[in-house]
Amino acid sequence: MIGIDAIATLVSTTVDKIWPDANIEAQAKADTLKQELTKELEYTLGQIDINKIEAASSSVFVAGWRPAVGWAGASGYGYEFVLRPILNGLIVAAGFPPVFPGIEIEALSSLLFGLLGLGTLRTVEKVKGVARK
Repeated sequence: MIGIDAIATLVSTTVDKIWPDANIEAQAKADTLKQELTKELEYTLGQIDINKIEAASSSVFVAGWRPAVGWAGASGYGYEFVLRPILNGLIVAAGFPPVFPGIEIEALSSLLFGLLGLGTLRTVEKVKGVARK
């Protein structure tokens, strides 16, 4: 004969599967989110350490990539919005068709806006007094 404890356990397990406890489910979701955020934090801290090592390097090929990309972006904007219109205007004034082509400004904008964001973060570091000299 089946005991009352076995029947109670069977009924309890069945009820839990049909109507799970909301607190247990919420706790499981919170634990999963906490694990994901911990992994993301570890990744971000690792990237910060890599950035510090790159910035401390005396090699222009390691530490100089940000200024080089900034100069390339500024040169691209200078060409697209200043030099090209002036040169094409002079050529058209001389009676020839414009020959200086435009550049892909969308890609250049993505690059430059990303660098401007990094520049803003650098300014925040300086304001807070945590920037390296």
